[in-house]
Amino acid sequence: MISDSPADALGAHASGIRELLVQVVRSRHGRSADAHEASGSRYAMGFGSQWRDLLDDTHDEVTKHGFQSHKLAPGGHKVPVVNGCLLYVWRVPDNPDAVSNFAASPTRLAGFLATPPQAMLFEPTFSKTSEPVEDAPDTAEIASMLGALHDTMPLVLVMVWSTPRQLQSIEWAVAVLDDAGKVQLRGQECIWEPELVDAAVVSDVESFDSGIPVTPTVELQKQEETRPDA
Repeated sequence: MISDSPADALGAHASGIRELLVQVVRSRHGRSADAHEASGSRYAMGFGSQWRDLLDDTHDEVTKHGFQSHKLAPGGHKVPVVNGCLLYVWRVPDNPDAVSNFAASPTRLAGFLATPPQAMLFEPTFSKTSEPVEDAPDTAEIASMLGALHDTMPLVLVMVWSTPRQLQSIEWAVAVLDDAGKVQLRGQECIWEPELVDAAVVSDVESFDSGIPVTPTVELQKQEETRPDA
């Protein structure tokens, strides 16, 4: 059964993963923007090449907490597995059909065909210690788990909207592949965007193009007279 939202798909790990994703994406965007500015390039192609760094950065940070990894063929890109879901971070190209055509790449298409890895002995966590899996499943549950191994994992797509000048937003959704090979999004949600300046705060500040400037009062101080050396 396909989850209706990333929070449902990621379960108890959703909050921790969300915070980690924001940190990783903002850090990578800042470094890529600095590199683009230093290069002096008139074109954003180099800035857009950060897509592989986004994948690697996310994979390294998430698996550092004990989560499993999955390699997507044929490109060999590694993506983390959280709560039985693939987590794919992607900077969205400037194309209105980019999201629906996400699976046009053979490697990204493989993300919709991936089967769950073997169960772990310890439950991953964002705390310093791993917690053992609580109760062992009974015979019926084991049969159900073995059957689920033949199913594919849900894919949580993390979409990064940015330009060299600004990180515009970070969104996530459960990506679903339809019969035509197009990607549809479920439970799309913005997990980060720049803070907006409060209009009330701005209105309290006087404009510099109107009004009469107030001249500060300056008092002259009497300087002590210095005597020549004897």
